[in-house]
Amino acid sequence: MSLIKPVSGKVYPVAVTASGVTITSDSGQEWLDGSSGAIACSIGHGHPHVVECIRRQLETASFLYRTQFANEPAERLAARLCDKLGYASAFFVNSGSEAVETAVRLAQQYWREAGQPGKTRVLSRRISYHGATIGALGLSGHWPRRRSCGGGLSGDPSLPTPYCLRCPLGQRPDSCGFACARALEDEIRLHGADAVAAVIIEPIVGASGAAIVPRPGYLKAIREICDRHDVLLIADEVLTGLGRTGAWLGMDHDAVHADIVCLGKGLNAGYLPISGVLVDARIQDLLTARAASFTLGHTHSNHPVAAAAANAVLDVLESEDLIARAASTGAYLGARLQEMSEDLPFVGDVRGRGMFWGLELIHDDISYAPFDPELNAADCVVRHAFDAGVLIYPAAGFIAGSAGDAVIVAPPLNSSHAVIDTIIERLAIALSGAGRELLVRRNAPTSNQQEPSCP
Repeated sequence: MSLIKPVSGKVYPVAVTASGVTITSDSGQEWLDGSSGAIACSIGHGHPHVVECIRRQLETASFLYRTQFANEPAERLAARLCDKLGYASAFFVNSGSEAVETAVRLAQQYWREAGQPGKTRVLSRRISYHGATIGALGLSGHWPRRRSCGGGLSGDPSLPTPYCLRCPLGQRPDSCGFACARALEDEIRLHGADAVAAVIIEPIVGASGAAIVPRPGYLKAIREICDRHDVLLIADEVLTGLGRTGAWLGMDHDAVHADIVCLGKGLNAGYLPISGVLVDARIQDLLTARAASFTLGHTHSNHPVAAAAANAVLDVLESEDLIARAASTGAYLGARLQEMSEDLPFVGDVRGRGMFWGLELIHDDISYAPFDPELNAADCVVRHAFDAGVLIYPAAGFIAGSAGDAVIVAPPLNSSHAVIDTIIERLAIALSGAGRELLVRRNAPTSNQQEPSCP
């Protein structure tokens, strides 16, 4: 019990092998990884090409400190990403949270170098998740995680999220005129454009809301507002980037180019900790012209072995055509989830894109009311799925900061249709079992009600 666990005192099964989409415990029990771990293992577990590239780099140079040396794997990774995705420069850190912190500090430094040091504020949305460090969590509208900090966060996620199922502005999608995007302009005017450095958004809402996909045109509207007020646009693509949604970047679905992009899970595919930021030429050119000192990063930034792993992940994405496969297999996954959910009255929304899907859980299909938060509906479904041999990921507390339950289904991009079918079969069993349990618990007398006496 020396290792601190996510839930203190809970006994977790010990995983001993992970291969492809299957994880096996020391007791021989197997699970299909229907959520790619934490939506990270995009090419599956134990891919031989990635393992071999890591081994070769370990034998060549296991660590090189960035202020003393450049290293070939990191240089090559930066060049490949910039060439493919249309950016001028890249920098690598260790986690998605660090990538977000780096992007924010870089945006603020850009405005200082541009002679506008007052532009420091970063705007974010009420339903969002940008990381677990204090700065990144301060920008996150992930209310259960914010509450765990005991009020010690400085950020204020205030922008509405494009969540058409429950529009935060009470609008209808066919007549709203992207009111949720226009709210960004109102917020910029409230603070003054001379005080706002950037806005950070997830192209598709991830862990906080389970694959909330904006309507086509929303991202373009956000980009136009940023341009109009000279505010940088940061795209948090830690979850969506490098193929998860069936495109290289989630922003590509609306043909929108962000000023700074955060990459993470799709870059490392779960093999070694590496994340990064991509920087537009506008920013890089000014920093170069000013001979600016780039003081961001940590001891393991631009790590050669992690960069070798990321290069190998790119190799696999390209050689196996996984971006296109994610789009086509993702359409199949979405159709199977829709079909499965038709007879489940407590599944109120099936949403997603590519190999990233969310199921929102509801009290009933007439009121569409969320479950009582005390029922922990998302955790209940995840537990039943675990028992059925499939791993999925929970999201909760995204409606008004306390209610709302959903689960994420996001298997590796190279999953076969046969694997998808088995995931669906096991998930259907789990949802049926969880539905029965939630019905019993929902109808059980509360602690302040008296049990009926026997006749």
